[in-house]
Amino acid sequence: MKRGFMIFGLFVLGAFVYTISAMQYNYINNVMQLFSGNIFGFIVSGFLGLLAIVIIVRVLLKEDYAYNKSYWILIIVLNPILGIILYGIFARDFQLRKFPKTRPLISSKAFQGYESKYNIDYNQYQYGQVFSFIEKNTKRSVYQDNTSVELLNNGDQFFPRLEEEIEKAKSYILMEFYIIKNDQIGRKILDALHRKTKEGVKVYLLYDHFGSNKHLDYKYMESLEKSGMNISVFDPQTLSVFNSNLNFRNHRKVTVIDGETGFIGGMNLGDEYNHQSSKFGFWRDTQVCVKGKGVIGLYNVFIKDWYYVNNHVLDLYRRPDTKKQAGLFSVIESGPDYEQGLIKDVYLKMITSAKKTIKITTPYLIIEPELMAAIKIASNSGVKIQLIVPGKHDYFTVGFATKSYYEQLLKVGVSIYEYKDRFIHSKVLIIDDHLASVGTVNIDPRSLNLNFEVTSIFENSTVADLVNSFNEDIKKSKNITKEEWRKRGIFTRMAQGWFNLFSPMF
Repeated sequence: MKRGFMIFGLFVLGAFVYTISAMQYNYINNVMQLFSGNIFGFIVSGFLGLLAIVIIVRVLLKEDYAYNKSYWILIIVLNPILGIILYGIFARDFQLRKFPKTRPLISSKAFQGYESKYNIDYNQYQYGQVFSFIEKNTKRSVYQDNTSVELLNNGDQFFPRLEEEIEKAKSYILMEFYIIKNDQIGRKILDALHRKTKEGVKVYLLYDHFGSNKHLDYKYMESLEKSGMNISVFDPQTLSVFNSNLNFRNHRKVTVIDGETGFIGGMNLGDEYNHQSSKFGFWRDTQVCVKGKGVIGLYNVFIKDWYYVNNHVLDLYRRPDTKKQAGLFSVIESGPDYEQGLIKDVYLKMITSAKKTIKITTPYLIIEPELMAAIKIASNSGVKIQLIVPGKHDYFTVGFATKSYYEQLLKVGVSIYEYKDRFIHSKVLIIDDHLASVGTVNIDPRSLNLNFEVTSIFENSTVADLVNSFNEDIKKSKNITKEEWRKRGIFTRMAQGWFNLFSPMF
């Protein structure tokens, strides 16, 4: 029997190799015909064929799930030239192996030395095992009874509070966003930073090139730099096969003021986040204001990112005062500069720890197999799962991809709600109404595997505020029932199936 399986396996492997070889041969012939069979044609076609095979071998050898490999192999087999170009632009590995030489302090996790370690009896907390897992696996500090968290719903709460805290700054302001725009709210905040610079406050601003480049007035930004503001760009990106970092983006939104106050959440610096978008109008989002010892977790994220960009360590540390709020708090991050998907691991731990309820709000829903398995197991174990996604999407492709996962979720009893005719950008996970995450992380492969992300995890009284907001959002949402969903048309199903096929690339 074993010999029979071995022979069958070798047969399948041989057929696979033959298919790839035949496809490459056909493409080589086509390329040669374009060059009329001259020596240059032979060289180009031979190089492309060899490169396609090398990429396929590289993909096969990667330690990754099969579904992450299969579509790249499919693209390269069906169209080697296009496949080589797409792979070179979008699927290159992050150059982590160079970090010991190029960014040794990140490689050695040196920035975590700023965070104090506390002896916490996790057994006294309902979800202490989650925080114990965080401390052990992410090496991030867990803060006990010394950090306050305040919920800020939407831009009309966040931006005035951000301005208020900026005006109070005495020593320094650290701010990074995925998107910064020079529109009305963007200029208002940047002008406030400019005023503080003239007052002698050190201001450090970091933005992602991919997210912000097309929205900036560079003359205005140069004027801010000339005034003394420190501005840096995270990984300037060009569409080139030689740029290995094109597919990796800094999606973090973090502000730290004097080491005393911090902000983290889904909102960037732009008018749409303040309900001033002609396309979206009202924009639902979630941010939190953090005060106390836990701000050091946000501080560490920023200075590490600043060092990543500038190879310079900011020495701005100040010991924040304790802010009394009973409970646990931690800041965790993930990104290609880590060898493991740390936030994804913590999310899986949170979901598998749920006993009664799981509440999720995400603007983008592309569920990886391990996360889908955890959701199914939780639901089949009697945990009530509620999911809120946008009723109106910013990208129609992602909208189709998001909806393509409804069927699997509805089958296991997950309640799906679409925020009526509006876009919801909040990134919230709530477990049993006692444990929560608020940060920058979407439930999709890009956030969980490719982007530089950060989130706050807390078990305290603020979770009740999040639960109330979630319940209010449900009242403004449409419940998608299994019966209604199955009535959708064949062309809609086909579109969802098509975008689901390529959803891991989004």
